[in-house]
Amino acid sequence: MATFIQKLRETAFWTIDGLKGGHVRKHYDDIVKSIAEGSPEKPEKLRKLLQHAADTVPMYRNVTTDSLDNFRVVNKNFIREDNNAFLSSAFSEKQRVAAVTSGSTGTPFKVFHDRNKKSRNSADTIYFAGKAGFSVGEKLYYFKIWSKNNHKSFSQLYLQNMIAVDVIHYGDKQIAALIKDMESYGADIGFLGYSSALELTAKYLEKTNHGKVKAKVNSIIAMSESLNDYTRETLATFFGVQPVSRYSNIENGIIAQQETDGSRRFLINTASYHLEILDMDSDVPAAPGVPGRIVVTDLYNYAMPMIRYDTGDIGCFVPGDERYLQTVEGRKLDLIYDTKGELVSSYIVYKNMWQYVEINQYQFVQYGPKDYVFKINADNGFSREEKLIGEFKEYLGEDANFSLEYVDEIPLLSSGKRKKIMNTYHNKL
Repeated sequence: MATFIQKLRETAFWTIDGLKGGHVRKHYDDIVKSIAEGSPEKPEKLRKLLQHAADTVPMYRNVTTDSLDNFRVVNKNFIREDNNAFLSSAFSEKQRVAAVTSGSTGTPFKVFHDRNKKSRNSADTIYFAGKAGFSVGEKLYYFKIWSKNNHKSFSQLYLQNMIAVDVIHYGDKQIAALIKDMESYGADIGFLGYSSALELTAKYLEKTNHGKVKAKVNSIIAMSESLNDYTRETLATFFGVQPVSRYSNIENGIIAQQETDGSRRFLINTASYHLEILDMDSDVPAAPGVPGRIVVTDLYNYAMPMIRYDTGDIGCFVPGDERYLQTVEGRKLDLIYDTKGELVSSYIVYKNMWQYVEINQYQFVQYGPKDYVFKINADNGFSREEKLIGEFKEYLGEDANFSLEYVDEIPLLSSGKRKKIMNTYHNKL
């Protein structure tokens, strides 16, 4: 019965898309063909995008379009300074769809997509989920922070065949119930979520000597943080499927994803993006095999063209084959523990910091069993100390020793990134 309903959902999805013009299907077919053939059409896609930007986007009005190098490299902070300068006049406010993420400095960052870009992202998701073993209609266990801002209704979860797994307080009790649920389900299953939650699942299965999970798990995709070897190998043992890491962001979409062949390299989404790996200190290509800044040009966002966008992440191409990234580094976070010694998702920090737009940079540090400090860089001061501390005490414990420290700058790591979360106490244990 579960398999029948799964197939029904898949059929319904594509039927509805067809009735709406088949936009997702057309994009999906293009992605399949493009990546299989090495994306020979990409130069033409890039040419059209650059011309559109020069014709309709204030930031690029005086830029000649004969070379991508004529367009300056931009990042979140540069775009945030004058967001409107990046909006295309070809799209009205009603034709734009907002996408909001916390920036690399922890402050909110808003970009806009057009409807065609949204359809492209849906098709990208279906394609890369399929590469990992997942099909539309299968049951999806989605591990992330679920809040009132992003929660789904019961009817939405049912129609999408999704189980929303909140990772804020994800522990043994929740994992046991989850395993029981999936073992009682008679059809195909996929996992998508933070690798920290997947790691906790792996540790639970190992310490309880669970044995191979009796469920039809076809795919395990980690997002936001790269999988470590322990999690990858342990999950493969218990679920019988090769986990992969996905490299994506809110402002663009799926940029690359590991393949299931165990090679650990990331297949770049060349059908939808043009990638450059630039030197750490200058806007020239990094030497072959040397890690550099990942700079993305989104070939499908015409409402707010993201051209030569510095993602803030570090990586390098596979030498001799620029269809693949050999490494992606950037967003792995330290673990946080509450005052009872229980693990709490590091993403409570991201979740809460979106609202504090007056903070330029921050660093959250746990330096004792109940001791935490927020280092804050705010040009015009910060007047919501009590609110910030109160929110984090709700997660960490009312007996938390919480302080704020004002700094002029959060120092860069050797990788070129600022570490937003540190646990100096548990790293010593």
